[in-house]
Amino acid sequence: MDRRIKIRHLLAFTEILRQQSLKRAAARLSLTQPAMSRTLAELETILGARLVIRDRGGVTPTPQGAFFLAHAQASLSALERGLS
Repeated sequence: MDRRIKIRHLLAFTEILRQQSLKRAAARLSLTQPAMSRTLAELETILGARLVIRDRGGVTPTPQGAFFLAHAQASLSALERGLS
């Protein structure tokens, strides 16, 4: 695992796909839209893959994004279980 991936990357990525919008995800996480875009770009750079496709209809995962989403959700769930 790449140690450059932070919890904030996982939270942002999962929320982007949950909301199907960077703007709505940013609002839910109390971030600005540029900060959300920057966080997504950092994650894509770390992974070396495009994770989402942005268009007028919103955001959809690429095949790599769909694959990574399952692992991101599992990681976040494990962290939540460990904290309770």
